[in-house]
Amino acid sequence: MRIGLIGGTGIYNFEGEEIFASTRYGNVEMIYSSTDENEIFFIPRHGKGHTLPPHGVNHRANIQALKDARVERIIGVSTVGSMKKGIKEGSLFVPDDFIDFTKRRSTFFDDEVVHIDMSQPFCPEVRSAIFEAAGKYGRVFEGVYAATEGPRFETKAEISMLSNFADVVGMTLAPEAVLARERGICYASLCIVSNMAAGLQKSLPADEIAAIYEKMRKVVIDVVRDAVKLIPKEKNCDCSIAVERGRL
Repeated sequence: MRIGLIGGTGIYNFEGEEIFASTRYGNVEMIYSSTDENEIFFIPRHGKGHTLPPHGVNHRANIQALKDARVERIIGVSTVGSMKKGIKEGSLFVPDDFIDFTKRRSTFFDDEVVHIDMSQPFCPEVRSAIFEAAGKYGRVFEGVYAATEGPRFETKAEISMLSNFADVVGMTLAPEAVLARERGICYASLCIVSNMAAGLQKSLPADEIAAIYEKMRKVVIDVVRDAVKLIPKEKNCDCSIAVERGRL
């Protein structure tokens, strides 16, 4: 299998061969590695050294580069803030849905009419593999992800509102998941809860958030490794025909 791994805050040191992809949406630097059964294409979402803010990530170029590499499954890894007191820092979270509050209108279909079905926003096979793998390392939470614009953190009032609809909040799941579906690639997400959202703790210092992720780094790598092994080789999902079904 050819699998894409898009890593967020804290996941940069991925060993392999550096390759560069040129797409109509921009250039992408990837790291390639292989095992007996799988080929892995890793993209650091925020660039080398975390130089790209959330709103500056070129999601279209990233997804197109993976499509051009004939990747069929993607695991997206990111940090989130918890809006529920029962979901603490250091927890693993696997979204089962999301609400897009971003202002980014990023799509591959500016010049044709395609209405992608997002009623089941994550590939059930990839998501199931992530959830099962994460469960080996303790309790794993699931629920709704609220995607915000960034790069600032949310206000207390915003979190108070968002918590009525979602469980965690982050800045990169949308439009990444949508673009993967638009390219017919199976996609699911693994989130690391790095902080409690605004109003649930006194402040949101970036260094403390980074420390949580550093503490969870090995677990995240292990979960991803195990999830890759659990993804079935033969597809039994509808992700690859989403465009065909959505075209008018």
